[in-house]
Amino acid sequence: MRLIFAFLFISYLFTACSTFVPVKRTLPPDIKLSTQKGKFLFISRFSADSLPFSNDNKIEVFRIGYNSFIEGLSAGFDSSRRYNLTPLDGMVEKTAVTEPGLPLDKVQVNNICQGQQVNYLLALDAYNLYFDQEVEVVKQEDGTKERTAYYDLVAESFISMYDEEGKLLDQFRDEQRIAHDERSVISGLLAVGPSMGKADQNAVLISSKLGRDFIQKFYPRVIFEQRQFYHTKEFKNAYRSYLSENWDTTESELLKITESQKPEIAGRAAYNLAVLYENINRPEDVDYWYRKATNLLGNKVPILK
Repeated sequence: MRLIFAFLFISYLFTACSTFVPVKRTLPPDIKLSTQKGKFLFISRFSADSLPFSNDNKIEVFRIGYNSFIEGLSAGFDSSRRYNLTPLDGMVEKTAVTEPGLPLDKVQVNNICQGQQVNYLLALDAYNLYFDQEVEVVKQEDGTKERTAYYDLVAESFISMYDEEGKLLDQFRDEQRIAHDERSVISGLLAVGPSMGKADQNAVLISSKLGRDFIQKFYPRVIFEQRQFYHTKEFKNAYRSYLSENWDTTESELLKITESQKPEIAGRAAYNLAVLYENINRPEDVDYWYRKATNLLGNKVPILK
């Protein structure tokens, strides 16, 4: 028991020496073109009239959601100065519904692109709306369990991208979701889910955003992740300046500490520098200082993703 307590106490001291800070990362575009501009033709293989169910209200929600997706897709391209999208109807048979079918024929795509004088063709292979359910179980003080079912409405699209020669370049499956409903679950029974036929408002919201966001695939994306950062007294000034986004001060403070005669302190400073350089997009410096931190701290160095 004493050994376990000592181990837990040491673990606490180690983790208490560091906290988490945000790190900004820039990801490359999902779609990389050989030129900075491109003319795109868009065709849809989806048809609400071919949906495999007979509920008129549900079909109408699919139709409304699909139209919102198309409007969002067009609005996204309209906001771009680099890329132009031209919708074209009636060029292919609308057989695909909620799941994608086979790719378009290469010769057919080539003929369409040449006839319309475009560089690329985007094809909506399928569009779908569905509810995603998650059940939460909470144990009450009297020992009974209370179950609640949470429902997200999900809009899903499948888009294929072809070049002007008819070659299939890529396929994209994307989704948008929104918290839609929650219901109590009677023990031993399945929860009766919400009606898709009454989900028109949320279907419009997420479908429009799903379409509008497609244009972002052509541009770099910025995301934020969490990294460990040492913040004990030696690093107090560096930590504060990092949170204030004063990168020059953070760098100068940490560089001074890397000269410490104590390997542990110097190693932690080197690690903090690697985090800083990752945040300001200096990958060579990240590699250099993380290697130095690893040499000084060994297996105690936090992992950089």
